[in-house]
Parts: sequence; structure tokens; C-alpha cells
Amino acid sequence: MNKHLAPAVLAICATAAQAQTPPDTSPAALVDALNGTFGSHGMRASHAKGFCATGEFVPAKGAADIVHGPMFSQARLPANVRFSVGGGNPKASDKSRSVRGLSMRINAQGENWDLLLISEPAFFAATPASFVSFLQARVADPATGKPDPARIAAHNAAHPDGTRQPALLAAHAAPASYASTPYFSNNAFVFRDRRDKLRHARIVAEPVAGVQYLSAEEEKNLPDLFLHDELARRLADGGAAFTLYAQLPAAGDSLVDPSTVWQGADKVELGRLTIGALAAPDACDSVVYMPLSLPTGIAPSDDPILHARNAAYAVSLSRRSK
Repeated sequence: MNKHLAPAVLAICATAAQAQTPPDTSPAALVDALNGTFGSHGMRASHAKGFCATGEFVPAKGAADIVHGPMFSQARLPANVRFSVGGGNPKASDKSRSVRGLSMRINAQGENWDLLLISEPAFFAATPASFVSFLQARVADPATGKPDPARIAAHNAAHPDGTRQPALLAAHAAPASYASTPYFSNNAFVFRDRRDKLRHARIVAEPVAGVQYLSAEEEKNLPDLFLHDELARRLADGGAAFTLYAQLPAAGDSLVDPSTVWQGADKVELGRLTIGALAAPDACDSVVYMPLSLPTGIAPSDDPILHARNAAYAVSLSRRSK
């Protein structure tokens, strides 16, 4: 066989096999896919590398224009925050071109709101089946120590949704700070306002400091561990903050596919998240931020990825060693 044609032929064959044999998409299978790609470290299966912080959330005065509930009528609320590097490798470089994560838990009158955001406006999978296939395609080949390009091509042919986030990540360097990148929910939620009007929206956190990615020199010369100390210096010099918005969809924006980038219409301010201080290294190790832990006024959409996450996170927790 022509050596230039072989990868393409393998990709076609693999695509056909994928179509004939749908992957297991049980909660355990989703975690198995992460562990199979990144290894099992006794830590979070996804976003294994990270650290904790404390802060406060101040609801916007106009938040009731889109969400009505006791949480958004408070003056200010303490926030438990975790910043992280995407993927399941706890030793990933802070310069890696992977997503950054911002997770937040706030509590008011017995309600929890867990907010899980990433630094790109698209997820890497539209469905649990695509999620599993995407990760399985990136398991390292024992002979090369790298993923097999033919398997990735096969996945992309079967699941074009898997090409969107990688393209976004390749378009710029890693964030220069956890405080200088926007974060996105990717999943849509259903908001109920004070007039009982229902509207879908995604959640966006925009950094008050503006968006800044690493320069070519920084990407080359910074150590693999710099984000923690950078944020500590930033907090000592004046702090870090984000404005949270409910982003309304434009015509044609999918309400159930988190792998698509929304064009977006209007946005409504939900409030301001201010980071106060870094916490002890293990301060949020036992915390499981659950995407379906929502306050009055916010409900899940029909996004299949959103509904698959809670059970998978519970499986991941059961496998943690600390």
C-alpha cells in the first residue's frame, strides 16, 4: 500500500468501525475515557491540576431582568473558587495550549450554585459518544508515545464537532494569567426572570483586567509552573475580578450543542466575582463542583453533555485517593 495513502485508509476503516460499534457512554465509561488518555492519578479525572481561592460574588442590580431567585437578591455572597488546567494530567505545563478552568460555588439560603467554566467558547464534544471517541482517539500509541494521527482523523470524520475546540486553542498561546482570560459555560441553561419569562443563555465571565495571552518570548522562557505565583502577585497588587453575564443566543445558535461557538445576541449582567486570596493547597480537594447544582431561577437545558456530567463526576470522586 502507498505509504501516503495508508493513514487515510486506516482512518476510513476506523470511521466505519466507530459507526458500527457505538461507544459505551455510561458515567463510568466517560471517566474511563479520561483515565485511559491521561492516566489514573487518584485525583480529579478532568482538570486534575489546579488550586483553590476564596472570593465573593456580588449580584448585579439588574440580574432580576433574567433570573429571579433568593441568591440574586443578596448584597454579597462568599465564593469558593478553583482555577485549573484542562485535561487529566496533574503535571501539565502551565504553558500548554489547553483550556483553563474556573469553577465557583456560592451558597445562599440553603441553595448552592456550582458554576464550571472553561477558557474557550466551545467544548470538545457535542454528545457523550463524541466525548468518549475524542479521548480514545488521543490515547498514546505505545510505539511512539504520541496519539495516532489516523485515529484522530477517524474521529474527526465521524464527529466533526471534535475539531472546533482544538482549532480555537491552536489560534493563540496559553493565557498569561488565570485572571486574564474569559471563561465560558459552553452549556446553555434556562433562566426564569421575575415575570416568569423563560430564556436560554450561556454564562460568560469576562476578566476585568482584559484578555492577555503569553507572548512568544514568555511561552518559550517561562517555567512550567507560573500561574499560581502570578495570581498571588496579582492579588497582592490589587486583585482579580470577573464580570459574569448571561449571554443570550442569536438566531441559529444551538441550545443543546456545547461544541458550537455562539454568535450571541444581548447579554445581561449577573454580577461581579472578585478573587480575594489564594487558599490552602488542599482547601477544595474534597469539593465536587456539580454542573446541575443550580439556584432558584436557573434550570438545565436539554444539552446531553450537561446531563451526563453529574453522574460522571460522582464516579470520578469515588476513584479519588485524596
